[in-house]
Amino acid sequence: MKIKIALTKGDGIGPEVVNEGIKILKTICDYTDLDIQFEEAPAGGNVWKETGESLPKKSVEIIKNSDALLFGAIGLPDIPQGVAESAILRLRQELDLYINLRPIKLYDSMKEQSPLKEEYIGKGIDFTIIRENTEGLYANIGGFLKDDVAINSMVYTKKGCERIIRYAYEFAKLHKHSKITSVDKANVIKPSQMWRNIFQTIGNDYPNLEQENYYIDAFCQWIIRKPYAFETVVTGNLFGDIISDEAAFLVGSLGMASSGNIHPGKVSMYEPIHGSAPDIAGKGIANPIGTILSIKLMMEESIKQPDIGKKIEKAVEISLNEARTKDISNNKLKILSTSHMGDLIAEKLKQELKL
Repeated sequence: MKIKIALTKGDGIGPEVVNEGIKILKTICDYTDLDIQFEEAPAGGNVWKETGESLPKKSVEIIKNSDALLFGAIGLPDIPQGVAESAILRLRQELDLYINLRPIKLYDSMKEQSPLKEEYIGKGIDFTIIRENTEGLYANIGGFLKDDVAINSMVYTKKGCERIIRYAYEFAKLHKHSKITSVDKANVIKPSQMWRNIFQTIGNDYPNLEQENYYIDAFCQWIIRKPYAFETVVTGNLFGDIISDEAAFLVGSLGMASSGNIHPGKVSMYEPIHGSAPDIAGKGIANPIGTILSIKLMMEESIKQPDIGKKIEKAVEISLNEARTKDISNNKLKILSTSHMGDLIAEKLKQELKL
């Protein structure tokens, strides 16, 4: 089975973590019937410096003609704010990647790395944030009025709300969750009021799922006080960005968190949720696990190989019991560089694939 993966390595630590992702994909090639081909689709701050564009047209065409995109991280401190990051927003819009899937899982071996006390971890942390990815404030409708006023409009459409909320209900049903949680600000924001009405209306089609609503400010504290109580969480673009970054720290490090920017049946983009971290670029200390777990999502969502996805996660879990990168070190296990951590996970994956 031939698969074409576009690669956007990006800026800062982006190339370092993507290179470890490539190791994982090549291991899959070696031990399965998948024939994965790679083509680079440059984007980001360094590309903008060279060409004046953060997302060249040629890169967009490469991505559109691929089965999936593995994306590193973009952004540099010495260029205008938002220039590099605009590439991500453009890709989400041009590819209509309306689903942002962000799993939040605390592995047993990582419990001591969580900032939470054991009583707040409870039975464990394992939930998925499903974020609407194309509307809201990030649709970037607005601008500047002279130097005195800056405006962005929070625009929700009925279609946009319905499709992401329906996806979330189906996701909860597929994964046999008992409850679905919606996060909004319906007490003061009109788009959130429409969101909540649609959430409740669609919920009528899923009587076996318990439904609950939280305001975003309240949810930000409950995600710390009882993260074990959540399973499927669905929310808008801005709120989803905030709570998923907050939640990532609960599982040990931002470097552990993965994501998928998805349009079912079409080209989708997979990336770790950490930034380009230019302050540690080139030091070999970046954590590649967020990228590797993003490939797990790619296997499940785009390549339709869930068994391979499970084996990637198993390889990560086994590796975490043997060694760590600096950001998740526990003073007990060996600390590995970015590339050596990738080597270890690739070796464990090879063993899993050979079973």
